[in-house]
Amino acid sequence: MKFKFKLLLLIVGLFVLPISTQSSAYAATVQTSQPAIYAKSAIAVDADTGQILYEKNAHQPLAIASISKLMTVYIVHQQIQKGQLAWNDRVKISPAVAKLSTESGLTNVPLKAGHAYKVRDLVKAALVVSANAAAIALGQKVSGSSQRFAKKMAQTAKQLGIKDAEFYNAAGLTNKLTGTLMLKKAAANAENLMSASDIAILASRLEKAFPGVTRITKQSQMTFAGQSYAGHNQLLGNHQIAKSAVVNGLKTGTSDEAGACFTGSATYKGRRIVTVILGARNDSATDPARFIQTAKLMRLVFHNQHPVKLAKHAKIGGLDKIKVPDGKQTKTKLVTKKPTWVWVPKSVTSSQVQGKYVKKPKQLGVPLKKNKPVASANLVYDHRFLKYLDTFPSKVELVSNKSIEKANPFVLFWRTLTRLF
Repeated sequence: MKFKFKLLLLIVGLFVLPISTQSSAYAATVQTSQPAIYAKSAIAVDADTGQILYEKNAHQPLAIASISKLMTVYIVHQQIQKGQLAWNDRVKISPAVAKLSTESGLTNVPLKAGHAYKVRDLVKAALVVSANAAAIALGQKVSGSSQRFAKKMAQTAKQLGIKDAEFYNAAGLTNKLTGTLMLKKAAANAENLMSASDIAILASRLEKAFPGVTRITKQSQMTFAGQSYAGHNQLLGNHQIAKSAVVNGLKTGTSDEAGACFTGSATYKGRRIVTVILGARNDSATDPARFIQTAKLMRLVFHNQHPVKLAKHAKIGGLDKIKVPDGKQTKTKLVTKKPTWVWVPKSVTSSQVQGKYVKKPKQLGVPLKKNKPVASANLVYDHRFLKYLDTFPSKVELVSNKSIEKANPFVLFWRTLTRLF
């Protein structure tokens, strides 16, 4: 009888235990069903924290066409911040740039050779109507030549922590399409390359350094030299993505190699997000595929996730108290140094966000000052670590929630005695 009972337990165990183990692993990695994003590459991030909210093949460098103009505008703004350029400075147009501005098949505003245009107007033309010659003219104004500006683009990318980008001109044109301005040592079909994640870094840093950029990119049309031009962003004014979501930029890009691309920007519940779609369908000049996929990606984020705030000095679950052997208090709870925003599924609250020490301190010395960083932690929910763009902080700083003075000598002596016995 005992033998039969043990045999029964063994049989049950063979079936039950694997199911239990699999269930635990599944809970840690399962993703809710998501609509497919039809593009070669895609990403969505919180523009302020760098938290990755969605990604698909996001680290492969791909042709980016006119999205390159975001780098050009970032550099122009850097020059203005440094006092080396001003918004009202005038840019004189060379014959080569003037010729480029009237090439059929390229997006442009016509520029007259020998005429000078304000930096402000050229930036607006480059962003709103993707004027290629305007971007080239800005690059020449900054660096003296298209070749030197291409090198400056590469240097700036490295300063931003972007490692795999390639740049050949300020506009994002294929090298041969720049005519007499083409780089002699580069292939005729060479084209600017970046990954979706690197574009997200660039766009996020651009919005932080130059908040006014979205005041330009949210314009559906613009006037240049007395002529009115329609912008390219078909998502402006779209109120169907999510309640209270507002799209305000940023930049389109199109070429045979790149397909249809779009770097989007939107605000939602006080947070700014950046999305990138590379290599969407491009059957015609008016093909809306990149905007359809961007709207789908934004909707996916806004409908399934929400931003929650971990307040300053918030206690995070999963973090043990740390010993303070020589303090008046012998243990302390570590808390967040500053407020932190994180995106989590809508079913998750801020109290369910847990922490994992990056390196747990065994003990802390005294005197211990309140608000002094003593450790850091990664944030997790449902056993999943939150992911962040390269160059953005991926952990929160932790501090003691109170100051702790050293215990008096008699107390320390008594503690030593009690430890001995």
